[in-house]
Amino acid sequence: MIIDSHTHYAHARYDKEIPYLCPADGEYSIGRADRESLISEMRKSGITGFIEPSIGFDTIEKQLELVKSHENFMWSALGVHPTRCIHTSWKKRKKLLEYAKKYSVVAIGETGLDYHLTRREQRRFWQKIWFTYQIKLADKLKLPLVLHVRGADADALKILKRYKNRLHGGVVHCFGGNYECAKEYIALGFAIGIGGKLLAGDSEATELSDTVKKAPLYSLLLETDAPFVFPDIKGLKCGSNQRKKLCNSSLILPLVLQKIAFLRGEDKKTVEDIIYENTLRVFNLQGNESETRLRKK
Repeated sequence: MIIDSHTHYAHARYDKEIPYLCPADGEYSIGRADRESLISEMRKSGITGFIEPSIGFDTIEKQLELVKSHENFMWSALGVHPTRCIHTSWKKRKKLLEYAKKYSVVAIGETGLDYHLTRREQRRFWQKIWFTYQIKLADKLKLPLVLHVRGADADALKILKRYKNRLHGGVVHCFGGNYECAKEYIALGFAIGIGGKLLAGDSEATELSDTVKKAPLYSLLLETDAPFVFPDIKGLKCGSNQRKKLCNSSLILPLVLQKIAFLRGEDKKTVEDIIYENTLRVFNLQGNESETRLRKK
């Protein structure tokens, strides 16, 4: 059983039928579906749920409506993404608390720091202000954090260490760093989100493979960041227009799981069960439908 720990199925791309990535005989193929059809396909394929962090206020309402439609299969995290917070009024921060109190959410995020833009565009001061606020909000609600950290691990870790006594765990989403960096997050109680980057076939995938081999298995989660963060699909036969519209999907996760087991030299089923239990633990999902199914095995 697999829970995708980071998705964006509330994204407008899924409002209509789209080409999506799925595995076929160890390779990749393209399916076509809208959001509901794709979620139905995920259920049939052994995906037992997904966690949907918000990136800003524009998709939260749709996200929360989706949760109502897919209770005990979809869970929501609420936050303002670092590249969105710099364009979001500081006055709106209280809306996060209102939403989180009104609705059942499993985490705060995604939040963090993102330095991939030019220094002028980054507006680091406001990113850090919003990040700190969301750390404090998660502490107030006793919730884990979903971290988005891109090119900013040193600053993110400095802030997290400052508030280490107010942290309640969480996950470093779409981790792409080395093991030394991963160890610092794990020491603070965070899991490491592993997805399409592990199957990307570039230097970053090589470094991530080393991290996966060395990290404790209890610290790993599976994720896709759908519709983003593709594995290596250079050999996929499709037209350029279709490739531009292609969306990632949770259906690739069995291949990510297989790669993790291979790198670690461990039994795939054992790895699957432990990562599944990790996800339940990190997001405090005890008592839901997924855990009930696990215990009946």
